[in-house]
Amino acid sequence: MKKWIWITVGLVAFLFIYFSQPVGLSPDAKVTLAIFALALVLWVTEALPLYITAFVILLLEAVLIPRANPELSYKIFFAPFFSPTIALFLGGFTLAAGLKKYHLDERIAHGILNLVGEKPNAILFGLMASTAFLSMWMSNTATTALMITIALPLIGQLDEGDKFKRALILGIPFAANIGGMATPIGTPPNAIAIGRLRDIGVTVSFFDWVVLATPIMLILLGIMWLLLAIIFPSSQKKLSISVKPTRTDRFGETAAVVILVLTVVLWLTPQSVYKSLIGIKVSSGVIALIPIIAFFGSGLLDKRDFLGLNWDVLVLMGGGLSLGLAMDRTGLAAWIVQSLGLQSLSDYWVFVAFVGITAVLTNFISNTSAAALIVPIALAASRSEPLFVGLGVALAASASMMLPISTPPNAIAYGTGHIRVKDMLLVGTIMTVIAALMVVIFGHWWWSLIVH
Repeated sequence: MKKWIWITVGLVAFLFIYFSQPVGLSPDAKVTLAIFALALVLWVTEALPLYITAFVILLLEAVLIPRANPELSYKIFFAPFFSPTIALFLGGFTLAAGLKKYHLDERIAHGILNLVGEKPNAILFGLMASTAFLSMWMSNTATTALMITIALPLIGQLDEGDKFKRALILGIPFAANIGGMATPIGTPPNAIAIGRLRDIGVTVSFFDWVVLATPIMLILLGIMWLLLAIIFPSSQKKLSISVKPTRTDRFGETAAVVILVLTVVLWLTPQSVYKSLIGIKVSSGVIALIPIIAFFGSGLLDKRDFLGLNWDVLVLMGGGLSLGLAMDRTGLAAWIVQSLGLQSLSDYWVFVAFVGITAVLTNFISNTSAAALIVPIALAASRSEPLFVGLGVALAASASMMLPISTPPNAIAYGTGHIRVKDMLLVGTIMTVIAALMVVIFGHWWWSLIVH
C-alpha cells in the first residue's frame, strides 16, 4: 500500500510540472523537470525497483522530449545504456565474477590477514585493508559478505562483552564503502561522474581516477582504523586465523589471475603510451571488453555466470546517465543552478556545497541514485572546475556510513547482530564528516597539484 502512495505522489508531481509553465523554462526542459521530479520520488522512496525507474525515465524521455523539441532524437537517450561507461562496469563485474568463481577473493583476503599477525588491532587493519582492496575491483556488497564470513570465526574467539567485536564488524562495510572510491569500477557513482564528465568534454581515464582518488581512500582507511581501534578496544592479546581459502581448479585460478593482471595493467597505462604505440587513445571502456571476451570466450565463465552479472546495476546507471544527458541537452541543469542562485558562488564553494549535500543525502538513498540526481546539477554549476566537482560528488556518494539503510554493506553488517544502530551512527557520522572534509580540503589541494 505504501509504495502505491509514493507512486501516486510521483505521478502527481510529474503531471503538475508537465501541465504548468515554470518561468524561464523551455518546453523540453519543462518535460525533463517533470521526469526528474518523478525519478526523485521513485528513487528516494524505492517505490519501484531502482532499475525499473531507470526504464521509466528512458520511456518518458524517448516519447516526450522529442515531442517538445524535435531536434532532440529519442536515440540519444538510449545511447548511455551501452556507453563506454557501462562497458567499463560490465568488464569490472566480469572480473569480479572470475575472482569469486575461482576463489581468488578468498586467497587475497587470507594472504593479507596472514601477513599481519595475531594482534587484534593488526587483524582489524588486515580485514579492512583486504576489504578495501577487493572493493576496488568487486561489488562492495559481495566483498562485505565475503569478509563478514571470514570475520565471524574471529569474533567467536572474543569474550561476550568485548567491544572489539563491533570494531571488526563495522570496519568491514566502512572499508568497502571507502575502498570503492579508488577506481572507476569500484562503485557506480564513480562511473556516473566519469560518464557525465565525458558528455561535457572532460575525459577521465582509469589511470587518472586512480591517481586522483587513491590517496584520499588510503588516508580515510587509516583514520577509520584508528577510530575503531580507539572507540572499541580489545580485551584480548591475540586472535588466531584458522579458516583456509577454498581450493579450486588450478588452471582456472592461474588464467583468472593472468586476465586480471593484464586488464589492470592496461587500465593503468597512460593514454600517451597508447597514442605513441598505435596512434589513438584507448578508453577504459574499450579495454574492459578484453576480460569479457577472455573469460566467457575461453569458458572460464559460462552462460550462468553471464546471467548472474549485476544487470540491474547497469540499467540503473544507464538511467542515471540518460537523465543527466537530458538535463544537460535541454538546459534544465543550468536553469536549476540559476534558480538556486548558485551562479553567484565561486567554483570552490560550489564544490563544497555539492560535496556536503551529497555526503548527507547518500546516507538516506542509494548512492547511485544520489550521484545520478546531483552530478548533472553540480557540473552545470561549475564554471572552471567540472573535474573537481564531478570527482568530489562521486567520492562523497561513498561516504554513506551512518545507518544500516545507507548501503547494502551496512545492512549486512547490522544483520550479524553484533552491532547496534547507535554504534554505526556514532562512528558513521564521524567518518561521513571526516570524508566530506577530506574531499573539500585535502582532495581539492591534491587535485589542484596534479591537474595544474
